[in-house]
Amino acid sequence: MIPTILVRTIVTLGIFVGVVASLMAENEINVPQNITLSVGERARVAVVGTLDVGGSLEVTFRYDPAVMRILGANGGEGYGLRCNPLEVVENRVESASSAVFTVRCPFSVTIGNDTLVTLDIEGIGGADTVGFLRTDKVIANGLELNNVVYNTGTVVRTGGVTARQVVKEGITGNYPNPFVSRTRIVYVIDAAGPVKFYVSNAQGRLMQELASIEAHAGENYLDYEQVAWQVAGGVYILQMTTEAGTYYHTMTVMK
Repeated sequence: MIPTILVRTIVTLGIFVGVVASLMAENEINVPQNITLSVGERARVAVVGTLDVGGSLEVTFRYDPAVMRILGANGGEGYGLRCNPLEVVENRVESASSAVFTVRCPFSVTIGNDTLVTLDIEGIGGADTVGFLRTDKVIANGLELNNVVYNTGTVVRTGGVTARQVVKEGITGNYPNPFVSRTRIVYVIDAAGPVKFYVSNAQGRLMQELASIEAHAGENYLDYEQVAWQVAGGVYILQMTTEAGTYYHTMTVMK
């Protein structure tokens, strides 16, 4: 007969071993290894892997906003994140080369080599042609998981810097938009000559007057950087004046 004290030791040891094994178990979450998008093209990509924990999950993705943007995420029946719709906790451009997108679902289940969530993405005509997409972290029931392996996918953006807009003259866009401090303004003029830009707030008050630019006929771009302390987050009006006319475009600064 095994003494009671020994039984308790065996049981306690078994629980301890089980906990350690669970903590050391390797989970993985993988985004597609290679993604190719043209400017303005939209695609739905699956994030798959193995995750041995459910409950309330918060998943953060990081990507290059000069190449692509995340429009939204999809969960529900058949996914690890069972919520539909998913709660978007954060959708923020940190810099010209880094943005984060976070979703949360309090009703998640474990998965084994299956789909955790799908992302809706779009190609952006920014400064880069090759960028990245990866899962940055997973928080389960309030605690960040440290036993998860993440891959980094390569995103290739094809085509020019504009979204195939046929514009004789005007501002065709700024990329990324929204942005934190830096963005690329893309514009077209009909004939070579001076171009002047002004930035006003949503109420029409002039915030910034940029130096005059001698631009060539056709497509041009201007890398613009906001002085952080001068502006608050919100919508701003970009005005472009040429010898042929005045054009307007809205852009959003995020804080």
